[in-house]
Amino acid sequence: MNKKMTIALMLAAASSLIWADEAVDQFKAQLQKVEKRVDGLEKGAKQAQDATVELKKQLGELSASGKLQQQKLNEMSSKIAALEGKQTALGGSLDQLSRDTEQKTQTIDETITTRSKWYGAAIAALLLLLGGCYWYLRRRNDASQQSLSAQVKSAIDTVRSTEEKIAKSDTALADSLFEILNKLKVQEISAVANGQAKPAEADHHLPLKLADEIHRMRKRLASLPEDTKGLTPLQKSLERLESELAEQGYEIVDHTGMAYTENLSVKARFVPSDDLGPDQKIISKVVVPQVNYRGVMIRMADIEVSIGS
Repeated sequence: MNKKMTIALMLAAASSLIWADEAVDQFKAQLQKVEKRVDGLEKGAKQAQDATVELKKQLGELSASGKLQQQKLNEMSSKIAALEGKQTALGGSLDQLSRDTEQKTQTIDETITTRSKWYGAAIAALLLLLGGCYWYLRRRNDASQQSLSAQVKSAIDTVRSTEEKIAKSDTALADSLFEILNKLKVQEISAVANGQAKPAEADHHLPLKLADEIHRMRKRLASLPEDTKGLTPLQKSLERLESELAEQGYEIVDHTGMAYTENLSVKARFVPSDDLGPDQKIISKVVVPQVNYRGVMIRMADIEVSIGS
């Protein structure tokens, strides 16, 4: 009995130990869970504490910023109040200035009106005086212009009359020279008919004089206006005289306007000219023309050559 009880007690004790071990294991497991939760809570508390500290810091900064903003607002309010005071004072000054300006403008307008009347009267008198002076000077100028026009017209008429007289005198001279040539020709023909022998050498004295006169009259003819009376008869007389000289074997060579070359048999004088290009040489004037007799030169030309610079 005792053994059974002992065994039973032993079994009961073993069962109790097994249960106790299981309970301990469960307790340990629960304790670990609790420790984990405690650790989590401690971490959360730490984070909450840190967040609280940060919030307090930010709250302090906001509080300080709010005080600074309030101080700035107070300063701005003071400045605005001062500006409003200045604006009020300025408005009063502007009103006073406007009244003073209006008064001065009115005074100036009255002064200008008064002076304008005086100036208008003075200008009217001055215009009348200027008009009288202009009328007087215009009459004198018209009379002077009429006198000057008459003088110019008289001078032009004198020049035209002189040109016409020159043309007529040259025409008469050309006709006289032509008659002399004809007489000499007739005398030569008569002498031959009478059996008189011709001279061994022809006498070129008279033909050379005629050539000089023809050249001179040609230059004068070119210088006269085209509407000068008597130019046509002079032109015909010169052509007839030149034809008569040509029949007797004489040729007048005019080099005017020709290009100068070194192979020309002439007496040349050279004059610089700005109207010509470099290396240009033009015969600009013939002092004495070249004369040929039966194709042979009997007198060399005397010319003036313009040379480009």
